[in-house]
Amino acid sequence: MRKRLIKLTRPAGPAIGLWEIAEPVVALPPILLVHGATFGAAIFDLDRTGYSLMAYLASNGRQVYALDIRGYGSSMDTDVMNAPAALHPPFAPAKEALDDIGLAVSFICEQTHVDRIDLVGFSWGTITSSLFATSFPNAVRKLALYAPLFGEHNDLWRRRIGDAKDPARLASRYGAYRRISLGDIVARWNDDLPEANVQAFREEGVAELLFNSQAALDPGAAGSEPKSFRCPNGALADLIQIFNGHPLYDPARLTMPVLLVRGEYDTTSTRTDAKSLYSQLDHPQARYCEIPGGSHFLCVERNRHSLYEEIRGFLET
Repeated sequence: MRKRLIKLTRPAGPAIGLWEIAEPVVALPPILLVHGATFGAAIFDLDRTGYSLMAYLASNGRQVYALDIRGYGSSMDTDVMNAPAALHPPFAPAKEALDDIGLAVSFICEQTHVDRIDLVGFSWGTITSSLFATSFPNAVRKLALYAPLFGEHNDLWRRRIGDAKDPARLASRYGAYRRISLGDIVARWNDDLPEANVQAFREEGVAELLFNSQAALDPGAAGSEPKSFRCPNGALADLIQIFNGHPLYDPARLTMPVLLVRGEYDTTSTRTDAKSLYSQLDHPQARYCEIPGGSHFLCVERNRHSLYEEIRGFLET
């Protein structure tokens, strides 16, 4: 199974990276995966057996793509990301990510000679993917939203990223981008896990593998102390809005089959928020699924194959 990095030229600004894994036989439309607020496309293809959602979806004869939104992973080389974070406001919010998704979809459709693709979003990527699907419904055959975010008050996240005096606003400490260390990943992940024994959810070495896969794409990671990779803060500017009850898209405009799937312990994509979104979907093939034994990072946890199977089953029916 081959993997390659494609650089897509934007009308203005540096190119963005699009990863492809393809099987020789293509039986169904191509799939595009869109990442969340912290990890780029590498989270969908870790270098450990059984830890690649991309390879799993490609194994039945699909062309599978994963996009690095501007500022993430293979799309990090921008003037904003190369400048001190304090010099610019939060970089790459949903409205800019929408343009990058559109560029990727246009390329994929042209290369594979199709009119529509299947779109899979994770976390913040469920917002950007839904924005694209509502803006260009004829380009999306099916939409799978893993760890969907919609628009409810989430006090946990308002405290994490909101201003101390006004949690409806993003804290002023967030400039264009932030740095993420291995310790940050472990602490954030552990916050979602209900048991003291995290090994019941996370296999040994996976947090390190996830961190290293992201840091390897950041030229500035090795020189930082502690070692850390950069990711844009535009997503946080979007998240503070939805965590204060202000959705960024209208689910009534999602005219295609939609899957909502989340881990039962997810504190970011909550059950109440996902069910609220589900109640506003009009398509008869809309589905809601909650997977036991999983957190927000279910896609790289022990029970990840339940998620993989749910997404593939939805896309292949």
